[in-house]
Parts: sequence; structure tokens; C-alpha cells
Amino acid sequence: MRIRKLLAAAAVAGTVATAGLATAGSASAAVPNYDCSGTHEVCVYYNSSGAGYGAYFRQTGNISDYAGHYFSAGRNGSSGAGVSVKNNAASVDSWYDGTFTVYYNSGTKNCSYACQNIPAWSTTDLNGALKNNNAAGFFN
Repeated sequence: MRIRKLLAAAAVAGTVATAGLATAGSASAAVPNYDCSGTHEVCVYYNSSGAGYGAYFRQTGNISDYAGHYFSAGRNGSSGAGVSVKNNAASVDSWYDGTFTVYYNSGTKNCSYACQNIPAWSTTDLNGALKNNNAAGFFN
């Protein structure tokens, strides 16, 4: 009789432990892997959030022309690694306490055609006018 109770208690404990591990695994999977985590920086990603972000470019200062800057493999994958950031970005992860703006045109803060403000501390997919049509990025 005691052995049955011990076996039953062990089975219940094992089930609870297994359920706890399964829940912990799901919760861990929901936490994104950040390539940026410092203040006053953004990560520009090759893919949108729905595609898992892929390669990234860490930006810490204003860039008036993304030509000559390239994506690197990171925690969210290597899709797009080695590709130019100019006209190939799909999302931005902001670790900045102000607004970061992505521009369609390079050279100046010119929003005559298209630009998109990325709010402080947010991850945002670029809109249809700027996805794969980005030329510059400025901290405001």
C-alpha cells in the first residue's frame, strides 16, 4: 500500500515537473533574442518580424547613406548577412529613448517621398513605402 502511494506521488510529481518544463520552454521561446541592447542604438534587420528578423546592422549614430554598410549574422539568424543595408531593410528594433527615423532618400533628412518614425524602445516593421527602400537613418 505504501509503495503504491509513493509510486503515485512520484508519478504526480513527475507530471508536474514535466508540465513546468514544457511551460518554461514555451515562455523562453517567446522572448526575442536581441542583437541590440544598449541605449542610443537601433538594430536594422534584413527581414520583418514575421520572417524572424534575420541578419542585423547595429546603428549608433546618424547615417545619411546606408551604402557601404552591411548586415551581419546575429542571434536571429544569418538570412541577409553580407547584403547592403541600403534598400534591403525590413524592420527596426529601437533601444533609443527618442524617435528614430528611416528615410527613403539619402543625403539629408528629406521626407519629401517617404519616411517612418520608429518610436522609442519599440520594434517596428517598415511600412510598404520603406521596406527594401531605405536609404538613411537618423536619431531625433
